[in-house]
Amino acid sequence: MGRASFDRVIDAFHAKGLKVQMRGQDAADAQGPGHSGRDRSVSIRSVEGRTLVWPHADDRDEVLAELGLTLQDLFDEPRKGIEYRYRDGRVVHRSPDKKFRQSGNTKGRDLYRAERITDAVSEVWMAEGEQDVHALESLGVVAVCTAMGAGKAAMFDLAPLHGRKVFLVRDMDEPGLKHARQVRDLLAGKATVILLEPIEGKDAADHITAGHSLEDFRLAPLDPVEPEQDEEPPPPPPVDDQFERQVAYELEKLEVRDEVARRRSNVGAAVLRPKYLDEILTITDTQDWLIPGLLERRDRLILTGGEGAGKSFFSRQLAIAAAAGVHPFRNERIAPVRVLAIDAENSEVQWARNARYVASMARTYGSVDPGRQVLVSAGTRLDLTRQADLDQVHRLMDQHKPDLLYIGPLYKLLAKAINSDDDAAPLIVALDGLRERGVALLMEAHAGHGKSLGGERDLRPRGSSALLGWPEFGLGLRPIEDDPGMVSVVRWRGDRDERDWPKHLRRGQQGEMPWMPA
Repeated sequence: MGRASFDRVIDAFHAKGLKVQMRGQDAADAQGPGHSGRDRSVSIRSVEGRTLVWPHADDRDEVLAELGLTLQDLFDEPRKGIEYRYRDGRVVHRSPDKKFRQSGNTKGRDLYRAERITDAVSEVWMAEGEQDVHALESLGVVAVCTAMGAGKAAMFDLAPLHGRKVFLVRDMDEPGLKHARQVRDLLAGKATVILLEPIEGKDAADHITAGHSLEDFRLAPLDPVEPEQDEEPPPPPPVDDQFERQVAYELEKLEVRDEVARRRSNVGAAVLRPKYLDEILTITDTQDWLIPGLLERRDRLILTGGEGAGKSFFSRQLAIAAAAGVHPFRNERIAPVRVLAIDAENSEVQWARNARYVASMARTYGSVDPGRQVLVSAGTRLDLTRQADLDQVHRLMDQHKPDLLYIGPLYKLLAKAINSDDDAAPLIVALDGLRERGVALLMEAHAGHGKSLGGERDLRPRGSSALLGWPEFGLGLRPIEDDPGMVSVVRWRGDRDERDWPKHLRRGQQGEMPWMPA
């Protein structure tokens, strides 16, 4: 449920001295601003990803303004809004100001939440939008909807509803009426459809937020009452599924064209949220460590080295040890983290060969088995500037919910070589988008073949100067001459924050990690 936003809303009522009466863990009734202490005219409900607010006596936006809240505050992630992810890869993005866009498999035909219709489910609720589905789910039922709003039902696979009882809740507007009729006709003879409408508000979400139950929905008169006639009216024309699907497809193309025009007009529009200095100074300075002393959440670390320098062993040691709950260099217990490894260079066989030992050591010294803490995608080259490839990474992050994303090498994350800042820029944008999901980025890059002023190999990542100033930390492994078991850990860029990275590493002995501080 939308706990972050729900707590934010409840706290806002309390901050104004208004009374709140809880209805279980995820719903409440509150005193409206300007109303008496006995008033409970604002209903509040937590659903997945956000909080719904329904003032029975006042305008919602005015109530929020009195509380010092905005529409963004009703979402768990105020800047992002919410993403609705379909089983077939479609992703519907809803912004706080109710703007929608899609990514992923936009031609998919799955219903939203179709995967929840198991063999044991005999009754399914259906509404017009994903928010309605989440509201219905908060009452403990299985619910679904089609994507892209009203009128598109013919484009979707309704087969999961066949043979079941379907409670179809319409929206209280003309498109909602037409949509409900279309779904009813498409399911005629294939499912038992019961047509319902809310008793308050315009849709299922409003009805439920206002405090009403499933039993409170009323039967919906979808067809106008015709005057009695002596003769039987002619039967309605049969539904032509193929024709309806083609009409819906053409309508979608028109909507896509309009959406493209809208996005072009908004390209480059930044969202500024300034604060006064006194507000900034009240922010608590805390560190959200993934590896204490080395790596915080949202840190970006690029590790470089020559071919065979051991940077992959170094990176795997960091990732697998952290996943097991042990510091990679001190064998001290730490809080375990979840790791997603996207290795675009090494195969699964190479991972099995080269990660087996460090996993065994991490299992010995750590608090959990890293085997199910680390999810590995190995040996597949990506182009993160292509939306389809980037969406695959986002889907894996949705599935595994990592704290640390180990990804690279960088030159394998583009379809072409990184030879300039223009080549690097779209990759940096894509990686920063992944980082915005609250993960630290651990990346590998190959060092150039040029020499530094001292005659040693330059350990900066090859290809673009944009990669030099972008990460918080840039480390390179430089072999020590005449000692193949030792490397220097070189900072090829200044640290943005103080960290305890070892200055030298030696290759570990039996019973130690592959790299140990020297």
